[in-house]
Amino acid sequence: MNLRLGIVLLLALTLRLVWALSQSTDPASLNALPDQKEYLQLGRNLLAGRGLQFTDSRFAQQVWAYRTPGYPLLIAACGGHLRVIRVVQAMLDASTVLAVYLLAGKWLPAGHSLFAATLAAVNPFLIYFTGLILTETLFIAMLAWGLALMVQRISPTRSFVSAAILALAVLVRPSALLLPAFLAVVAKRRWIIYFGATLIVLFPWALRNHFRLHEWIWTSTNSGITQYDGFNPVATGASDQSFVRDMPQLSQMDEIQRSRYLNNLAGQFIRGHPWTCVKLTLLKIGRLWSPIPLSSQFGSRPLYVAAGLIYTVPLFLLCLNGLSGLGISRRGRVLLLLPALYLTVVHGLSVSSLRYRLPAEPMLAVVAASGVRVKHG
Repeated sequence: MNLRLGIVLLLALTLRLVWALSQSTDPASLNALPDQKEYLQLGRNLLAGRGLQFTDSRFAQQVWAYRTPGYPLLIAACGGHLRVIRVVQAMLDASTVLAVYLLAGKWLPAGHSLFAATLAAVNPFLIYFTGLILTETLFIAMLAWGLALMVQRISPTRSFVSAAILALAVLVRPSALLLPAFLAVVAKRRWIIYFGATLIVLFPWALRNHFRLHEWIWTSTNSGITQYDGFNPVATGASDQSFVRDMPQLSQMDEIQRSRYLNNLAGQFIRGHPWTCVKLTLLKIGRLWSPIPLSSQFGSRPLYVAAGLIYTVPLFLLCLNGLSGLGISRRGRVLLLLPALYLTVVHGLSVSSLRYRLPAEPMLAVVAASGVRVKHG
């Protein structure tokens, strides 16, 4: 079995390295997804000693707390070099495959655990995101490893490391703020340790923001624009921040004022149009769990559509089959599904696309593996 696992891990690493190294190192190639340029600028500014800030061209302003520091720190550690970042992400994502194997081993025989790892190894979306300068790969690896350590036999060391990894993951994806504590409750671990670890990890960031911006910003100043992106008069369920161009008043505000202003506008829209917001929430949940990309950028590419259908439809069907099986305890199934449920709620109430469900897919691979027949030996 060790040889077979080694082959799966080698396959995972090879697929990711081939894809990552095939990507252009021209900074202009990042224009398709502007978030990439922001993260790269943050990491390079941090590396150059200019602090964790970047210039938001939409408002011609420096912003200091618009992104949390977790992913920019990885970029800085890689010297700000695109190729190095992608190679590191390829290795991180290959490690996620190993975490899936260990996680599955809590409940399933070795053959089933290997099948779960194989599902993660060939996941086309996980492979694709290793080539992007976005938070997905790092956050997915941290979530998978934090959960894999959480379910192992209880020991102070494992609990500490698991809590630390999941807490640090919040600095990568702040929308995961409550997820470590929720996971701990379901896994029958001391949730206060996980919640406390999250607060401890966030405190230096909040303190820095207090000194810099004179406000206790525990996550980011991105929340307002994200909330209004999800709930506004022209919202469709997809992320579209073109409304910024029609709101010149935003340029007269600082990043904190802008976030509060847009949060208030979103709240007013929700209170004034509750049924429209219910429809938007359902649309966003549909986008989140679509088997294929729906954006105009990726949904029009036959290769991406085919890859999504070929992988995702069987995965979802196997998950449904796994839920009806007895391979995993009821508590175990809830634990493995919790990231999917959490992400569904979070992104149903903010903005949504296929990419935001990806952190749940390694856990879904374990559920899927529990319902298949695997030849042992």
